[in-house]
Amino acid sequence: MPAPLPMDTRVRIASALVEGNSIRAVARMVAVDKGTVMVLALRLGEGCIRFHNRMVRALAVHVIQMDEMWSFVQKKQARVTEKDPAEHGDAYLYVALDANTKLAISFHVGKRDGENTETFIKDLRGRLTVVPHITSDGWQPYIEAIAASFRGSADYAQCVKNYRGGPQRSPDHRYEPPRNPFVTKTPVFGAPKDELMSTSYVERFNLQTRHTVGRTRRLCLAFSKTLRGHRAAIGLGIAAYNWVRVHGTLDTTPAVAAGLAERPWTLAELVTAALAEEEETEPPTPQPLKLREPPAGAPTAPARALPNGRGFLRLVGSAPAAPVAPAPPAPEPEPPPSEPPPAPQPRRMVQLSLFDP
Repeated sequence: MPAPLPMDTRVRIASALVEGNSIRAVARMVAVDKGTVMVLALRLGEGCIRFHNRMVRALAVHVIQMDEMWSFVQKKQARVTEKDPAEHGDAYLYVALDANTKLAISFHVGKRDGENTETFIKDLRGRLTVVPHITSDGWQPYIEAIAASFRGSADYAQCVKNYRGGPQRSPDHRYEPPRNPFVTKTPVFGAPKDELMSTSYVERFNLQTRHTVGRTRRLCLAFSKTLRGHRAAIGLGIAAYNWVRVHGTLDTTPAVAAGLAERPWTLAELVTAALAEEEETEPPTPQPLKLREPPAGAPTAPARALPNGRGFLRLVGSAPAAPVAPAPPAPEPEPPPSEPPPAPQPRRMVQLSLFDP
């Protein structure tokens, strides 16, 4: 029976994996058999998923951005035949990101369909304690899933970016759209604010994920061969993003910014915590959502909870002023009395002569 790997070797393997290296590349870098690297990567990833499920709960998150990132398992969807397992083909990463702390709140890997969308939204709903402001792309199943899970307790909008093809296209136009996008913002539920309708942060998260999780890169040989391995790789990458990697705009990790940790973790601490997560934790139970507390000094808008948890009846914006009846026009001043005109004098009749000069 082979001896277990030392902890420093496990940390070196995890460090190479979260920097986007493939299994074979990590095996060559650490001088460990490829099978050993695969077994450890699977244990770490599944442990990170269980760790995330247990730790990321009861969040007072207000602004959330959601998106789906494409990847595939074994082969692309166009190459899938009836003989292939159902897990082969497209595998989308659903992710919900806190726009303020940049924390990856919830994630799910599966097909881009209504069933997986509903599973993802249910998981997101169970981790929140306040009414969120949610923005997603134009994926239509989000509307039904959010309506079923949040039941009116969400301000939801869709932000769709439309790209137009210009006359000149670069050789890499398939992966780099033209630089003239325009955005269509559509409120769906509640009272979403125009300045908060954006998916820029979660799209930037997708970009970083393609660099740190080698299974999600395009045109390379590091793609996943099984759905289980694909989920484990993404689970390890997101756990390292939340707890270990210092965010450039925060100067700390998203977990510290969200109040889930007191300081940034080292990768060795994450590896130890992931390997210790051997039992699956029950999914979070949805709690009644509360309205967000206004900032200090801001007026509190009137709100009333609707029966059966159907949301809140809120006053959005400022109430219009009561109409004021126009004042009647002022009467024109009467002219001062004047002397009566002189009476006309009777005209005297004079007989004219034709001989007068």
